[in-house]
Amino acid sequence: MKKQEPVRLYKFSDARLNTLGNEKIGYMRRDAAAFAPFGIAADQMDALEAALNAFEATLTDTEAVADQTGAAAEKDAKAEELRVAIRGVMTRVALKFAPETARYRKYGTDALARQNDAELLITGRRVVRVGTLDLEDLEVQGLDEKILNDITILSDAFESLILAHKLEISDRDIEQEDRVEAGNAIYEALVRYTNTGQDIWETSDVAKYNDYVIYNTESGDEPAEPPVV
Repeated sequence: MKKQEPVRLYKFSDARLNTLGNEKIGYMRRDAAAFAPFGIAADQMDALEAALNAFEATLTDTEAVADQTGAAAEKDAKAEELRVAIRGVMTRVALKFAPETARYRKYGTDALARQNDAELLITGRRVVRVGTLDLEDLEVQGLDEKILNDITILSDAFESLILAHKLEISDRDIEQEDRVEAGNAIYEALVRYTNTGQDIWETSDVAKYNDYVIYNTESGDEPAEPPVV
């Protein structure tokens, strides 16, 4: 069964979760004596703080997107190098075989600019394979083994960059799932502890009660009052 993608339990940003978490831990340590009868001790506060620190240190989606974008740009640049090299071969082929002939079409370079990564990689391999068979006929046009070997090297590098890009995409998905799950665990712990704090101070200290309120809004702050009509 396919794993369900985790859903964030809180509406505010991860940065705000860190700020709120550290703020509430500060209040809990201040009120440690009041929390002790409920089995909430210093080691649990320390554990929550450690989880927050680890969460803050994890790769953010902004960083993961930058890594993915960089890998895509490197791949696309290599793809263009490969296209240029293939066009160099096909210019020579066209001098020997007319573009409408089967010998020319055998190279499969139609719509080269519009080919996707997989198609371009296959084309690069095919151009080398067919060009090797036609090498004797195309030597007079300047085609040689070095040109074909260079295309093989470019194709190998391009294939590696395709894989690297796919891994960046996969890594980002995994990292973001892990980050959502870690954030949710922290948020759930915060809710448990702050609900306890509110219960402790509900009838005796309004200011301390308010210290433990968490607003699950996009800002993490109290919702704005509706305008008076």
